[in-house]
Amino acid sequence: MKPYSIPAAPVVVEQIVKRSQFICYIEHCPTKADADAFIRRISEKHPDANHNCWACVAGNPGDPAGYGMSDDGEPRGCAGKPMFNVLHHSGIGEICAVVSRYFGGIKLGTGGMARAYSSSVQLAMDQLDTRVKINYARIALTLPYSLLKTTEHLISEVEGTVADAEYAADIQLIAEIPESMEELFQERIREASQGTILYQKD
Repeated sequence: MKPYSIPAAPVVVEQIVKRSQFICYIEHCPTKADADAFIRRISEKHPDANHNCWACVAGNPGDPAGYGMSDDGEPRGCAGKPMFNVLHHSGIGEICAVVSRYFGGIKLGTGGMARAYSSSVQLAMDQLDTRVKINYARIALTLPYSLLKTTEHLISEVEGTVADAEYAADIQLIAEIPESMEELFQERIREASQGTILYQKD
């Protein structure tokens, strides 16, 4: 699985479109359950808003299982979908956006409404700080004492870490290796030990 960007901190932005107030909240939501809790929290914060529309890409940005959106009473396809499109095209994962709308008395029309919701999310995205999420594989290694230093060096070379160690007749290490480096690491371990290190997915 390739690394991807995720939100580093929450963002809140506000804009007025033809007297309607749009407040966009964006937060890091690794799972659909996290997104549901976030949506509920913002809806409770704005119980008097005319609509609390939302969209999410909870989890890996390439996994549709984490996709979701809601128009929350706005005309179908005029809020959740435009919001989702902004999130989806960003390539950022583990993200949820909620836009609370207070109607200002002037109708926007379906096109104007879609633009208002999507631009609210885009304004927030423009201010969003991100960080890279790296997925790790847990590897169990059984090795002789003579290869400990070499193994530790190879783990560190691929930016992995030793999560646990047991010292008996042989050493058993649990290493956490970036998934993108796992194949290279396995190859280097095999070469360095000439096949004497037992390598297993934990």
